[in-house]
Amino acid sequence: MFLSLETADSLLSADCDSLAAMFFYQLDMPEDTTEELAYYNYVASRINCRNYEYQDPEVLDLPIAYFKQTGDNKRLAYSYCYKSIFLVNYSYDLSSAMIYNKMAEEIANNLDDDILKYNIYSNGYTIAAGCFDTQECLSYAMQAYHTGEKMHEKSRLAYPANYITMCYNDMNMSDSVQKYMSVCLNLIDCYNMGAKASVYASFGDAMFNKDNFSIAEQYYLESVGIIENADAFKGLTKIYLSRGNLAKAKECYAKALRPDAYESNIDIMSVYAGYLERSGDLASASSVYRRVSVEKDSLYRVKERNMLTQMDNLNRIFAEQKSDSELLKSDINRLKIWLIVCAVLTAALAVMLLIRRAKVKRESVSLGAQLYERLLQNENISQWSKDEREIVSSYYFAENPAFGTEVTNGYQKLSVNANIFLILHHLGKSKTEVMDIMGFSDQAYRSLKSRIEKMRKG
Repeated sequence: MFLSLETADSLLSADCDSLAAMFFYQLDMPEDTTEELAYYNYVASRINCRNYEYQDPEVLDLPIAYFKQTGDNKRLAYSYCYKSIFLVNYSYDLSSAMIYNKMAEEIANNLDDDILKYNIYSNGYTIAAGCFDTQECLSYAMQAYHTGEKMHEKSRLAYPANYITMCYNDMNMSDSVQKYMSVCLNLIDCYNMGAKASVYASFGDAMFNKDNFSIAEQYYLESVGIIENADAFKGLTKIYLSRGNLAKAKECYAKALRPDAYESNIDIMSVYAGYLERSGDLASASSVYRRVSVEKDSLYRVKERNMLTQMDNLNRIFAEQKSDSELLKSDINRLKIWLIVCAVLTAALAVMLLIRRAKVKRESVSLGAQLYERLLQNENISQWSKDEREIVSSYYFAENPAFGTEVTNGYQKLSVNANIFLILHHLGKSKTEVMDIMGFSDQAYRSLKSRIEKMRKG
């Protein structure tokens, strides 16, 4: 059995994937937890990874333990890398995936294996892009690109070049964008349909950032002509909103929203809601803002869940390292492991604290949106608490920063009722509507208006 597994493994290393798979699937799975089962799981993972098949990441736990014990660092690094890839594709656990990818990278740095390094770098920029970490995505994409150059393989240049283009787009570095756009065009035949659509969407973003909307529109349309691409529809939505073409913008906006892509959705939804608000369609704008609030809730829940998962994995890795520490030959290595784990745990706790604080702020924003909606419906607020009035005032000023600045700079410190009074007039409410909403008599209305005028600066 072991020699047969070695044969399948060698065929994979020789890029004879189909032959390796045919040979491997004729083998029976070992029934015990010996070295043969560890090696069997390793070869199965290689085949599944090469064929883009889903696999439970835990299948690699046995190979990882076995290769650590035998000191087979090359296969250990591959096992970490495969586990990271399956954590992305099987359960979309990006936090854990990055941990295992970095463990693979640490070992690979001391190995002469460009294929392994390229796989690690490619997986790294995929994870970083999913986490919206532009700097780390660019770093990994650059390393993958230069490794592809070293290997003289066009296909290994094409995909990182597209990610580099996207990163430079996000950073508004137009010269670098132009350079890698040219690279992508020269390698356009290396992309599959989905990647080709993504490339043209990146080109559209580049032209949009340079305010060349006509060329950007052409690239976006070319992208969606290949395959429906949410990023391209997002760009088209912005272009049509800038032209005041609400009918086309609405059509593209519906296709720009992606399940679970919270940060991307929040961006385009905020742009769309802002346009509706400026156009006077306050009810529709408020509805979209409420969806933004829901997306933000989902985003922070996902981030908090990922952070908790990351901490669980760190604790487990720490326990494994602690049990393995007896095999280490020096106290220096033990201390290094302790310091690395403690530093990562400290960083994780700090991020969790930030998420908790953001959650409190988010809940306030969510309540502000609800109160604002009630205000739009002319609800009488005379029974509202002072806190509720302050929350809706803060929400409105945050959503309308120019007006908030105008009030702050134009008046001495106003009462919360005075702020509500100004907000209602900014919304276009009539005197009668303001009186009904605030529960004022005509005299109370004129009295507050007079006090506000006296508070005007200059």
